[in-house]
Amino acid sequence: MFATDAKPSLSVPLPVEVEGGLDVAAQALELLHQLSYEQYNFVAAPYLQSSIGQHMRHILDLFHAASVQGINYDARRRAHPVETDRNVAIAEWQQICGWLEGLTDTDMADVVDVRHEVSLNRQVPATSTSTLGRELVFASSHAVHHFALVRVSLCAQDIPVAETFGFAPATLSHFRGDK
Repeated sequence: MFATDAKPSLSVPLPVEVEGGLDVAAQALELLHQLSYEQYNFVAAPYLQSSIGQHMRHILDLFHAASVQGINYDARRRAHPVETDRNVAIAEWQQICGWLEGLTDTDMADVVDVRHEVSLNRQVPATSTSTLGRELVFASSHAVHHFALVRVSLCAQDIPVAETFGFAPATLSHFRGDK
């Protein structure tokens, strides 16, 4: 997992989808380096049902899924050590950064099959066709959604958080007054 054959030249800009993924990874790593074990495992009940570590595991699962041929978003690693050990999460984010940095615009156009459950009432898997670029956008966007929930936990613990943490790119563009 995360192995690539080629690294992009420093003169070639990264695909925008990769840039977004690296932005998410940078926010995750910055946060993880400041948290204690207790803070990482804290559940801000009754507002949240999951710890920061459990949210981080879920986010990482989506990036892991995107990194293999035949994306399966239902493959979850519940109760994995990444949920309770921030150092495991740091190592995984660093691996993901290495994988992302090796991707090219050509890779973004790669066609991928995506498996995911679609029913709340019974197990109904569906398979869709997508591109790796689109799925990286999804993983990054979904990460931001979970970062917003993590922000609630951080606030409940009086932990300072970056102004941009948990906000979607379009929201930040709006705040900046970009047209």
